[in-house]
Amino acid sequence: MKRSGFKRLEVVHMPPPPAKRLERPVVYATGCDKPQPMAKTEPQRNPHLLSMARGRPCLLRTRVCNYDSSTTVAAHSNLLTHGKGRGRKADDCYTVWSCARCHTWLDSSYDAEFSEKEEAFMRALVAQADEWKAIAVSAAASPKDRAAAQWALDRLQQAPEVA
Repeated sequence: MKRSGFKRLEVVHMPPPPAKRLERPVVYATGCDKPQPMAKTEPQRNPHLLSMARGRPCLLRTRVCNYDSSTTVAAHSNLLTHGKGRGRKADDCYTVWSCARCHTWLDSSYDAEFSEKEEAFMRALVAQADEWKAIAVSAAASPKDRAAAQWALDRLQQAPEVA
């Protein structure tokens, strides 16, 4: 008895589906004949200002706050007006003291609208500026803490008003 081989299947090569691209608006400098991309500014960093957040109370106080000051870190702004960009954090003067849960909510929560996060951050930034003012004039604060707080306040004062 003679056996025949299996019937070969016809292979059809399908092109891969096109990759989804997120289109981002391009921001251009004003007052130019041709649209020019805006120049990136040099990041303003102050490591001591960030380290001052340890052990402080959370200022974001979102609905998920754990009120645990042992998890408090400095959370950077996610707003373009504060220097946030693709592959770039906002300047260190645009940070607020935040517990781990509020920081996660701010950076990666899918259950909150961007406007809710922006409002919470801006409210916390006002409270943060008040904290820095108190540290800058406090005789009990260390000279490094006073200098870092004043550094942040100086940069916040230099920032242009955004409507």
